[in-house]
Amino acid sequence: MKKTIALCAALVVGGAAFAQEETSYAVTVDFPYASKYVFRGVQVARDSLQPSVEVSSGDFYVGVWSNVPLRNERDGDVSKELDAYVGYTPKLTENLSADLSVTYYWYPWIDHSANDDSLEVAAGLNYTAGNFTPAVYLYRDLDLDTTTVQTSVGYSVPLKDWGTSLDLSATFGAVLPDHGEKYCYYSAGVNLPVKLSDVVKLNFGLSYTENDLDGGKDPGLWGTVGVTARF
Repeated sequence: MKKTIALCAALVVGGAAFAQEETSYAVTVDFPYASKYVFRGVQVARDSLQPSVEVSSGDFYVGVWSNVPLRNERDGDVSKELDAYVGYTPKLTENLSADLSVTYYWYPWIDHSANDDSLEVAAGLNYTAGNFTPAVYLYRDLDLDTTTVQTSVGYSVPLKDWGTSLDLSATFGAVLPDHGEKYCYYSAGVNLPVKLSDVVKLNFGLSYTENDLDGGKDPGLWGTVGVTARF
C-alpha cells in the first residue's frame, strides 16, 4: 500500500512539474466495460469496469489503469487490480518510434501476500506505413521473473461517410517465465470509435483470444464498450 501511494504521488508530482515546463499536454480519461478481462492470452476476470487516466506531454506519458470486477470471482480477489505506469516514446524516424515504459502492478485486495504486486519494464518499436501499424514489444517482470515477447499489427479502414474508421488488429505473444509453464497466445479484434464531439467518443470492440496453456481455458470471444474523453 505504501509503495503504491509513494509511486502514484511521485508520478503526479512529476507530471505536474513537467506540465509547468511544457505548455502542451493532454489528459485522456477512459471508462470502458469489458465482458472479460484478458491479459496476455489469459482470462483474469469476467464483467469488469476498467477506468483509466493518462497525462501525456511531448514524448512522455504517465497514467493509472484499473480493473474492477462486477461479480465475485471463484479465485478470490486476484482480479481486482491497479496499475501505475510511466513511459517515453521518442521518434526514431518519420515512421518509426520507440516506447520505453515501467509499470507497477498492484493487487490491493490480496491480504498481506508476497505476490500482491510486481514491477515490469518494457521496450517496444511502433511503425506506421499508411493504414498499417505493426509493433513489437519486449516485457520483463522483475518480480515474477517472466519475459514476454509480443508482436501485433493494426489496420484502419476509413469509413468516410460515417466520419470514423474500422480498426482491425491481430496480436501474437509468448510468455516465458524463468520457472513455470511457457505458453503462446494470439488474439484478433475489431474496434469502432464513434465521435460524439471534439473531446468525447464512444468505442465498441470485439475480440477473440486463444492460448496453448496445458489445461488452460481459452478466453474465446469477448467485447468492450466505453467512453473516452481527451482534453
